[in-house]
Amino acid sequence: TDLRSGSMLPVALAVSLNYACNVLWPALVVGIAFFFSPFWASFYAGTGLLVWAVYVACDRCEFREGRPDPKYSREAWLLKTMRSYLRLQLHRCADVETKLLSASASGKGQAIFATFPHGVNSDFRACIDAMLPDAFPRTAPPRTLAATVLFRLPGVRRLCLATGCVDAGRPTAQRVLRAGLSLMVLPGGLDEQLETIHGRERVVLKARYGFVKLAMEHGVPIVPVYVFGSSDLYYTSRLLHGPRKALAKLSRVALPIYWGGWGLCAYPWPKGFPLPVPQHVVFGDPIVVPRRDQPTHAEVAVEHARFSQALIQLFDEHKARFGAAGRALEIL
Repeated sequence: TDLRSGSMLPVALAVSLNYACNVLWPALVVGIAFFFSPFWASFYAGTGLLVWAVYVACDRCEFREGRPDPKYSREAWLLKTMRSYLRLQLHRCADVETKLLSASASGKGQAIFATFPHGVNSDFRACIDAMLPDAFPRTAPPRTLAATVLFRLPGVRRLCLATGCVDAGRPTAQRVLRAGLSLMVLPGGLDEQLETIHGRERVVLKARYGFVKLAMEHGVPIVPVYVFGSSDLYYTSRLLHGPRKALAKLSRVALPIYWGGWGLCAYPWPKGFPLPVPQHVVFGDPIVVPRRDQPTHAEVAVEHARFSQALIQLFDEHKARFGAAGRALEIL
């Protein structure tokens, strides 16, 4: 099905219903039950939360190699619908994979895919998982680093694990790379969520050295990735921007103020459905970094500068083709 802007409302309603049934249902059930019997609703809700907390604490697969479900990624109605609605396309994959295989010492094409911008909700992230095996058939499959809090939420945990996510902590990233897998990282993270402004291309990169250091420690090339359209999926507000940044720093949870079309998608916000802006994911040439067991900050800074320049070049080379001709890449 090819979904265009004219069918935005029915798609938004259908996705919102799916969201409510698969993500919000615990809150809905408790809310209805509380109306009839506050005591028993509170008792069963508390018991359910306790059981869930024990399960999550015992499982801990997000701290290892995750639990990807390729069939779910390919066939889940929600993901198929959003891929079509966002008109998600990947570009330069074959050329990049050939260069990756040439650059890889093991011949496995292992890489760190450093992806910008995160945008308000990184709506492309879960949708892209089913497309990567076809786009990079000979490359070591990636795991995507995701915020710890996402694995604590029923429904969201299932979506993250099924689409190849693992915990964003450094020990988990190291474990994934040692296992011979690739990594997909969104270095801008929650700070980039708060810095996204509709109509501008802004990435949080100046102080993001961690992914470069990881690449050097494991001798893995870095592939710059730019998602054209990600910044334009929602309108955003700078209201209370300073306090929200401070809260994000303390809690590691971002609270972006944003709106798109009517409907639910990521946050349970009634006007939180992405606008019908095509998403073009462009992969840049691999950057081969020197392997160092314990790279110094100066050594990491040199490779970080190389990456920053490559990202700017990737953006400038393709911005006219993908609707960003009049924009400059702002690196924060």
